[in-house]
Amino acid sequence: MENITLGTLASNILWLGAFIGGCLVLLRYAKSIFKKAITNPITDQMFKNKQELDDKIDELKNDLNKKINLLGEDQCKNYLVRYLADVEDGEKVSEVETERAYDAYDKYTNTYHGNSYIHSRWNKVMKKWKER
Repeated sequence: MENITLGTLASNILWLGAFIGGCLVLLRYAKSIFKKAITNPITDQMFKNKQELDDKIDELKNDLNKKINLLGEDQCKNYLVRYLADVEDGEKVSEVETERAYDAYDKYTNTYHGNSYIHSRWNKVMKKWKER
């Protein structure tokens, strides 16, 4: 220990610092290479799969909404056909049934934009019914 000088000590500290710094640089470089080689293809595939799933979910959601709208439109048509048949046959319909028919007709024409045989039949039957 008696032969250790300040110059030797400083030289050894500098050498140790350079060695540790070099190791850190090599580790950082190796980490970036492994990250690119391993994680990027995996994460890219995960994001691709997620996008495909999102697209499929959107497609299914749109199909489901269309089917729900068709079901609602059919329910309006069924109720209106039954109501108009009752009115034409002279059966007594309550005030609540008439209000419900107006609601169904409004929904059929404004929400579902229906304009078929229901529209012309509604106008014809309701005109006769009001004249009574």
